[in-house]
Amino acid sequence: MVLSAGFVFTVLGPGSILLSSVLCGLLLVLVALGVFAVVPDRILRGVAFWRAEVLVSLWAMAGVLALTGASFRVEGELGWFPVFGADGPSLPMLAILACVGALVGRGRAGVACVLACLGVLALSPLVFGLFTGTALVLLAGRGKRGLCLPFAVLPACIPADSTLSVPLLGVMVLLIGWAVSVQRGPLAVLPACIGLFLLGRLLAEVGELPLFPQAVLLLCGGVVACAGLVQAMRSPQGTSLVAGLAAGWYGMLVFALVLALSSPLGGADTFRTTVILGMGAPVVALLGALWLARRWEQEEGAGLHALSARWLAGVVLAQCSALPPCGGFSVLWAALAGGNYSVEATQPVMALLAVVLVVFFVGLGVVFSAGLLRAAVLFLPASGGGGEATPAMVLPLWVCAVLASVLAFLPGIWLFVADHLVVGPPLPPTTWHDVTTVHFVGHVARLTPLLVLLGVALALLGVGLLVRLFGFAPFAPPTRTVAVWRQGAPVWSGAETSTEDDGLPLWSAWSNLFSTPVVATVLRRPERGGALLRRGTVLWRYARRCLFVSVGWCEAQGMVLILVLMGVGLLAGLFVGK
Repeated sequence: MVLSAGFVFTVLGPGSILLSSVLCGLLLVLVALGVFAVVPDRILRGVAFWRAEVLVSLWAMAGVLALTGASFRVEGELGWFPVFGADGPSLPMLAILACVGALVGRGRAGVACVLACLGVLALSPLVFGLFTGTALVLLAGRGKRGLCLPFAVLPACIPADSTLSVPLLGVMVLLIGWAVSVQRGPLAVLPACIGLFLLGRLLAEVGELPLFPQAVLLLCGGVVACAGLVQAMRSPQGTSLVAGLAAGWYGMLVFALVLALSSPLGGADTFRTTVILGMGAPVVALLGALWLARRWEQEEGAGLHALSARWLAGVVLAQCSALPPCGGFSVLWAALAGGNYSVEATQPVMALLAVVLVVFFVGLGVVFSAGLLRAAVLFLPASGGGGEATPAMVLPLWVCAVLASVLAFLPGIWLFVADHLVVGPPLPPTTWHDVTTVHFVGHVARLTPLLVLLGVALALLGVGLLVRLFGFAPFAPPTRTVAVWRQGAPVWSGAETSTEDDGLPLWSAWSNLFSTPVVATVLRRPERGGALLRRGTVLWRYARRCLFVSVGWCEAQGMVLILVLMGVGLLAGLFVGK
């Protein structure tokens, strides 16, 4: 059965025991999660004290069920309830959303995660749009985001081969990138998962796109990635910094997803592996970094100065980076392998274009690692303090660090489970050797992270032996040389210690470089602009007041607007589609 907007399902029939068990279990768990997320404490009574533990346990059950269904390739729908179903991309994405839900807790954020999971399991594009649009409204809160973000699900309401599909997909990429960059904490990954899920489905149905639509989608992904990385390199707050990194990660995956599903390059299937790897260890480590940033801001680093917490934070940040053999390094290696195969299998002009695109992608990864370095300087101060942290205080860091390390050093496990996360040729039967390697279908290139880890460890061991045996230090601290007549005099720095809390050297110079020019500051002063500028300021305040009143009314009628929006999208699809 093939539905519009890329929702394709193969029905196995109601007699499948595994299919019924997985889907029924997921629906029951999601209903229980919704109830525990919104019910007040006075109704739960004694159970309210254990609400957090119950929510985490239910999300863990949802993740295990999703991974079980994805491992056994469960696909189909329930014959007695044909509203929800499961296919290749839905169950791996549901496992990622379960990790997000376990970290966000209760309230509006928990309900948004439940609605996003139900939208991923929805059979109808309209039901998908209703659930995910409502989740985005809950994430937006007050202001203009509550009015703009529901438009991100419009591509699900029109045929994928419509002329409006690509422009709406570009708008969706930009809106989702905006939603990711303004979120604080692990909730920033939720809109990114919704956007990647919808984009992957639509591009899988459309197939190869002409050059101009490809350029539009690649440009939108690049703009989102660059904007997020600029935010990460300029923001002085930890939560905003890591949210910018999440937006950059989302833009990079959009870039790779377009190359995997819509480009005529010969190595497109290797970019598919790049996307799958990017949704594995790096996203789990990024969730840990987002949780760390939110905890740091809420408690001003209390309990995170302990040695165990600092080591775990370092592991989480390293697994996102391009350091070998971490998860980010595997993603960049897969992208370079895809560029190599694309150059070999295409014409010279397309080969040059492939080289430019891959170099741009790798450059984004390098800047992403620089943002992680700035986050490490912020979250890992030089001097520890505050005593040892309690186990419950760093339990999310433990889970994220261990899970990200397993997925990074044993990438074949995630490649097998999430093989259908992106449409493409299925992997051959997995052997024990494939569990430890990053491999491609039809290509001989392989990466074994454990061997890379062993090589790095041997290199460090060799350097340590040189230092121990010969007293040779490769990075000895420089000695200060002074004139002969000043030897023995007290050392004077010559300047007072700076009170700025900059994360990196020369950061003040970069901030001054990107700061607002003096000309723009002068133009903002009404006393220098005359009567025309003052009248323009009054009109701008009046227009802004009217806009706030309109946005407030739209927030009050949020659900009605979503229904109207879905109906308009379906009608537009009937008249515009082929």
